[in-house]
Amino acid sequence: MTLSSRLLAALGTVLLCVAAASATAADVVPAGEYRLEPSHASLLFKVDHLGFSRQVGRFPGVSGTIDFEPDDWTAGRVDVEIAIGSLWLGDTGWERKMLSDDFFDAAAHPTARFVSERLEPTGEATARLHGQLSLLGATRPVVLEVTRNRIGRNTFNLKQTAGFSARTTIRRSDFGMTRMKAAVGDEVEILLEIEAIRD
Repeated sequence: MTLSSRLLAALGTVLLCVAAASATAADVVPAGEYRLEPSHASLLFKVDHLGFSRQVGRFPGVSGTIDFEPDDWTAGRVDVEIAIGSLWLGDTGWERKMLSDDFFDAAAHPTARFVSERLEPTGEATARLHGQLSLLGATRPVVLEVTRNRIGRNTFNLKQTAGFSARTTIRRSDFGMTRMKAAVGDEVEILLEIEAIRD
């Protein structure tokens, strides 16, 4: 074996050892503040449309932080902000209507915000997250059903990552959004898919 081939073999061994070490540490996540990762955090909602279907919309502009304690969920805290102008419905005309003062009034209220108050564990990887949702200038209590998907090292960016899914249902009229209730349902199902990274 030549010197160059021995060096290549040694380098390969080192890389394999690093990969193995990363895999071993994959499920070790330290406590602390995690920042929502923009490309892997979004809010979806479903709302009745004339009884024909449940239309789906999306807010990709979700940001914020999670103070996560892997060994004690109750010590965690969540602060999430939604950019209302990021609304996506697949139709620009309908998006303009929804962002107008008939619905979200994005010019006057460009963001919505959820701040947690307490977390109630319901299982090994599930919990109810109680908090306050501020939307259209009104603040109301909301309870999210949360599932912890995975905590560990992301193999692409090598950052410690915590992933969660959450859902809740609100009434838009509770926040003063009352237009076109005969056509657009009052109950809105909200689904959150979130990955948060520790810088």
